[in-house]
Formats: sequence, structure tokens, C-alpha cells
Amino acid sequence: MDPITVLERRIEQLEAKFGILPLSPSDNGQQGDSAVTNLLNSANSIKNITAGLEKGKEAMERASELNNYMDPNLIEKVQQNELKVREVVAAEPIIRTHCQCMHHCQKAAPVMNSEPLQQVPQAQTIVNEMQTAVKEVEREAEIVSHGVQELAQTCGTAAAKASEQIAAVAAKVDQVEQKLPKRRNGLD
Repeated sequence: MDPITVLERRIEQLEAKFGILPLSPSDNGQQGDSAVTNLLNSANSIKNITAGLEKGKEAMERASELNNYMDPNLIEKVQQNELKVREVVAAEPIIRTHCQCMHHCQKAAPVMNSEPLQQVPQAQTIVNEMQTAVKEVEREAEIVSHGVQELAQTCGTAAAKASEQIAAVAAKVDQVEQKLPKRRNGLD
């Protein structure tokens, strides 16, 4: 069997696997956009280039298209591309969400770059120093409060003792008054 015929059959099998049907011949005698047509056009282009009738750039484009059809890993590549397309389609809501977030970030960029926000690190050191000072004042206030409580307890104890002593003196005064003779109208 002729090598060109073998190649044509192989290309037709590949086209059948991918669902590419050869188009009907056009008015100029060439078939549509099938691999066989590309192969024939590439062969004609190479012949015309060698004869000096055609430019090499167009032939190179046709050769790269033909090379894609002739790749033995073409089916795997198409399947991988289909998987990638499915992944992208499945991730479309997430991609939209990320795009919206990026858009919001772009809108917020002037605010984030504003002078007050740029000074936050310096302000944070001042806030840290103030928190340290507040903690020291709280410690001192706790010490003073504890001292006041001790003083209040001491004063309370002293007041209780003084009250007891005054009560004892009052009791003695009462005893002494009972022992003294009673005066009558102040004339006795």
C-alpha cells in the first residue's frame, strides 16, 4: 500500500475518533479543513516554496497545523484540555468571587495607602507604651487600695477599742455617781 494512502487512512481514523468529518470538495478542487486537506496543502506549499512561487511563512503555518494533527499524543492532549476546561468551568464561581475581592481591594487601595493608616506602626508603639503605663498605674492603685484597706481595718480596730474604753469609763462614772450622796435641790 502506498505510504500516502496509509497516512490518509490514519488521518481519517484520527478524524473519526474526534468527530471531524471531511468537508465536501470546494470549487477549487480542494477539500475543506480536514487533516488530509492540510496535508495536501502543506505538500503543495512545500513544492511551491521550492519552486519559488510561495512564501515560507504561510507554509510554516500549515506545517504547524499539520504537525498538530500528526501528533500521536493528540487524543491525550485533547482529553487533558477538556479536563482543564471542566476545572475552569467548575471553578468559575470561585474565580468570580476572587475577582470581586480583587476589585474591592483595588477600590480600597487609596484608603489603605492613606497617611493615617501608614502611621499605624508608629501609633502602635505609643499604644503599647500607654498600655504598659496603665498596667503600672493599676499595680500602684492596687497597692494603695490594699494600704487603704489595712488603714481602715486599723482605724476600725482603734475605734472599737476606744469605744470599749469609753464604755468602761462611762460605767465607772455611773458607779461613782451611784455612790455619791444625792443632793437635794442643790442646797445640801
